[in-house]
Amino acid sequence: MATTKIDIVNRAIGLLGGEFISSLTEDTKSARFANQLFDDTRDAVFRSHPWNSCIKRDSFSLLSSTPAYYFSYQFQLPSDFLRIVRPEDDTIEYKIEGDKILTETDTFKATYIYRNTNVGTYDPLLVDVLAHKLAAVLTMPLLQDIKTLNAMNQLYELKLREARSADAQEGTPEGLDADYWLESRNSGTLISDYRWNKYTT
Repeated sequence: MATTKIDIVNRAIGLLGGEFISSLTEDTKSARFANQLFDDTRDAVFRSHPWNSCIKRDSFSLLSSTPAYYFSYQFQLPSDFLRIVRPEDDTIEYKIEGDKILTETDTFKATYIYRNTNVGTYDPLLVDVLAHKLAAVLTMPLLQDIKTLNAMNQLYELKLREARSADAQEGTPEGLDADYWLESRNSGTLISDYRWNKYTT
């Protein structure tokens, strides 16, 4: 049986010792907060790692307008875009600004993390990670208990490490390890064999 959004929410509520819900629109505290917080929590978990079920390759759409300075071209980010994993050409210098990506080339292809709303396609490990993150996010609205919050955050970090390890083993690596690549880009770390500069995100 395929996993549903309610399954994930109820797994999170169960971790907190709460009563299961049957719908996100029902008039209960758990349902109201879960409905409010689920999507943002899901997107944050997706951005934390290039999950196999949440990545795709695409050519981005070149816009007729151009950046005011420095870069020569800009592309529209896809509507389901969450984070770049790796450009097809790792030597391309680029910058994400708002809903656009700026480059010095007139074509841009990349692997990126996308907002996968088809819950039934999520790997079981991703489902587990998402449920634990949601439990942490729901702790204060539902329980107002800092000890439980700390415990849920620790469980989430443990589940995330386990899932990342398993997910990363499914397939041969393309160039740099994806998590290292993402962390380096996020922290501004320079990678010796690539031409990143201060404008690189």
